[in-house]
Amino acid sequence: MQIKDLALPVVAAKADWLPGTHWMGFTPRDGSGPAREQCRTIVHRQSAAGYVIEYVTQQFGEPNPGFEDDPDYLAQKERHSKAAGCFVALHRLRPSARALPEILGEKDFERLQDVWSEGTKRYRWTVAFPIIESYAIIDPPLANSVLSSQSMKSLFGHPSGTLRPLGDEERGMIADLHIEPQATINIWLGIEDEAKMAEMSQLNAALVKQIGQDIDAGMLEGLSEEQKVMVRKRAALLAQRFASRRAKTGKLTCDSCGFDPQSLTAPTSVSPRSLLDVHHMNPLEEGVRYTTEADFCLVCPNCHRFMHRLAATLSDPGEKARALRPARKSEN
Repeated sequence: MQIKDLALPVVAAKADWLPGTHWMGFTPRDGSGPAREQCRTIVHRQSAAGYVIEYVTQQFGEPNPGFEDDPDYLAQKERHSKAAGCFVALHRLRPSARALPEILGEKDFERLQDVWSEGTKRYRWTVAFPIIESYAIIDPPLANSVLSSQSMKSLFGHPSGTLRPLGDEERGMIADLHIEPQATINIWLGIEDEAKMAEMSQLNAALVKQIGQDIDAGMLEGLSEEQKVMVRKRAALLAQRFASRRAKTGKLTCDSCGFDPQSLTAPTSVSPRSLLDVHHMNPLEEGVRYTTEADFCLVCPNCHRFMHRLAATLSDPGEKARALRPARKSEN
């Protein structure tokens, strides 16, 4: 898989001392609430539309006095030396009201500030964004071997407390890098947040039932009953957003066979949208991967029924997944 195969674009870059694992931190201008909120708002705006590519800086910071020989610091410094100057990963970030101590744990938060904060200014990296989806870049390349010297200077030639937006030129330069998905423990932060949003939203009952059947067909193995409920609610919310977007664009055709209900409903009061189902193409990945609107498609009832009946006859996970996708690639 390559970066260009992703459903969403890479919209920004982040310069870090170490590859991120389950969160990305940003340091506000001071420790006040307004400063944290301003920083959070900027990063959310910069990252909401896609992925962030992570660059490991050439330099590694010096810890506070007394930690120069700390085993954890020395291990981090060694990790840095192996990735310095490279593009290492892509991440999707989740805006969250959770404070860094809640994400890290109070003990780890206090240690982080002990090692790196300046005196009483204990707010380093306190604007925290959980990583909810992540891809490792295979054989991480030196960034200056991928980007032009002008792009390197533009993106990383100056300090930044937030992200560094990418343009189409930079996206083209990184498009062929090979990536592979990697697990992230914070996927459930995003799922829980959006399940709560679904509870407060008015969802179409028929759509909720339809998506629930798609999800249940995936068995949701290994999840608790509480997690299954959250997954169903969140999936229904995403499906409704997807259906609304498609209706607004007017692209109401079956993504599998091309059936166009508008050609039949024009002289009637029947809604073309009502003759198409919203189908979850990757129900087996719910609760495992952070699914998005890109995991849904519109199909006619015949194609929808056929997909699930065919998938039910297959035991190989790869074949089952392919059976649940449209016969032709959707352009939407």
